[in-house]
Amino acid sequence: MNQKYLNYLNQIKGKILLGCDGFVDETYEIVEERKSLADVRTMQNLRMFGELLVNRADGGVGVELIPKRRCEGGFGVNTARLAAVLGLQPVLPGLYGKNAIDPAFEEFQDSCHLYSLGDPALTIALEFNDGKVLMSNLQAVSNLTWDDFEAFFGPEKLRELFSDVAILGLGYWSLTADFDNLFKGFMKQYESLKAPQRMFFDFADIKKKSSESFMASLSLIASFNSRIPMTLSLNEHEVFELFARTGVDCQDRAPAAVAAALTIARQKIGFDELVVHTPEFAAASSTADGEAHALQERQTKVIRSAGAGDSFNGGYICASLGEIPIRERLVIANAATAYFVTHAAAPTKGELVAQIEKARDH
Repeated sequence: MNQKYLNYLNQIKGKILLGCDGFVDETYEIVEERKSLADVRTMQNLRMFGELLVNRADGGVGVELIPKRRCEGGFGVNTARLAAVLGLQPVLPGLYGKNAIDPAFEEFQDSCHLYSLGDPALTIALEFNDGKVLMSNLQAVSNLTWDDFEAFFGPEKLRELFSDVAILGLGYWSLTADFDNLFKGFMKQYESLKAPQRMFFDFADIKKKSSESFMASLSLIASFNSRIPMTLSLNEHEVFELFARTGVDCQDRAPAAVAAALTIARQKIGFDELVVHTPEFAAASSTADGEAHALQERQTKVIRSAGAGDSFNGGYICASLGEIPIRERLVIANAATAYFVTHAAAPTKGELVAQIEKARDH
């Protein structure tokens, strides 16, 4: 077993605060062909579903759904999953049930500190071997405001919540209408409290927001970067949308080229760190640590793809709690993702290190 990584994982500690969403995901497979009650072939590839829609664009499309699971969803719990298994007891203000915690979040009640401001949003997920389609009723998340946050917690509890935080994370900016004000509310707490060592963002679907709104949010976050180093995590599609919106030319999609382009984009937007995760590699650019990338074999025995990006984020956040080079942080995050998509769970320390040893590049 790789003792370097095990020793590091045994030493990490710190308070992780992640907000502020909450989804219940109802996940389905699509029937491609049914021969009998028991003999069913499901649609394996997202492209097949896309082609079905295109081929029937002039009429209607009807599909048969097979329920796969009903489970937790959202940036908070999915990103916190590894930290919870590692015993870090992450703090999760969000939407987990108005009168009682929804059964979908039951596994997190003992391993995390859940604070529920209301009922979760609902996502219908169509899952394939190579991707997913997520359709969400976002009203619960979109309507969540900083005023709701203040009213729910009150001054004393807010101070307790934001005190002694090592890493503070905000996710799904594109799904949260009041994101900028939530961010400002978070930052206001650190006018009197010790600031976190880092803040982490996953914006989700950048294309959903106008360029004006997107750039305004980046500028707002960057204005605090000198006090709290800011990390932005993106997937393979989001990173090229960022490049396009910031005028960064990156024709070469090789890992080293993407890492170099991240440096240009990072300097343009004024963030401390940019990270990108894809099924084949992860890359990063950091003010202090420079550029790095780590290769990862695409997983073929996928049993759950929804939450893969959040699992990477969770691995990267946990790896960022201590002193370890940026490339090793990417290796840990890659392994967390690979284990999650093939087991639908977060790994223990031993399982995470074993997954690292299986990686193409560790």
